[in-house]
Amino acid sequence: MFYEISNTVKPVGYREIKNSESIYVGIITLKELEEIYEFFDFSESTLTTCRSENKNMQNTIAVYDDYSFGIINVIDSKDIHKSPDKVAFYIMSNLFLIVDIFDEDKSTISALDMVLARTKQNKVTLEKIIYNFLSRLIFEENIEIENLELKISKLEKQVFSNEIKNFNDELLLIQKKLSTMRNYYEQLVNIGEDLMENENDIFQDENLRYFKMFTNRVDRLSNNIQMLRDYVSQVREAYQAQMDYNINNIMKVFTVVTTIFLPLTLIIGWYGMNFEFMPEITWRYGYLGVVFLSIVVVILCIIWFKKKKLM
Repeated sequence: MFYEISNTVKPVGYREIKNSESIYVGIITLKELEEIYEFFDFSESTLTTCRSENKNMQNTIAVYDDYSFGIINVIDSKDIHKSPDKVAFYIMSNLFLIVDIFDEDKSTISALDMVLARTKQNKVTLEKIIYNFLSRLIFEENIEIENLELKISKLEKQVFSNEIKNFNDELLLIQKKLSTMRNYYEQLVNIGEDLMENENDIFQDENLRYFKMFTNRVDRLSNNIQMLRDYVSQVREAYQAQMDYNINNIMKVFTVVTTIFLPLTLIIGWYGMNFEFMPEITWRYGYLGVVFLSIVVVILCIIWFKKKKLM
């Protein structure tokens, strides 16, 4: 579907576009691109790229004489386990064409519909339409970053309150999410910077500020993600320190118990000898005497440990 944006937004056929001075926006499927790419003189290599199953997020824009081409892998930051949407785009001097390659939840169509609904026809420019579309891709990212910060803060609270449950699983999930989001933002920064360079002079110089605004926004998101990654590292270190502290306390208890029973072991070994002349063995109160001696030794050891603040 193609739209002409003049006084109104109206559907048009793609054959009306090529030599017109109006601004057009289109969203088509990969199958439709295969049927019309020759009409716009798009390189066949761009079609091959669209057909590729590569989901690498380190994408840049390919610049041709009359148009620019790029691929965006769009993640859902709320659920990183979902396959990313794959969107290609062609930019000509009067056309912004989106190719919906894979979009399970139809978010690309929804984003474009929202851009068109909010477009003021009397002030529209090609650069502004592209800016508004790209901005829709990161519209709710600040909210998700804030939610991630709250999750990390909750884990930190669990660490310091020594109420750790499923810590490693939750932290690994957060780390994976942060890594995916960082790669996504780096992809968008690359695209924004490529658009700013305007190598084929498609854009008006005074309107390049839109791409600078977009790049700056994404760059701030990327910086926020890096801050959260540092925060996660600090929480992990705090967790490891807490684990070491707990282990030291357990070893401390074992050491105290072992030290207390050491003299008792000596007493038992002593009176376990089979010497013929041991007066305590034939003494009527010998058994109670050994019990009393053992109790006294234990009490003295405990008093000494407490005095040394070892328990």
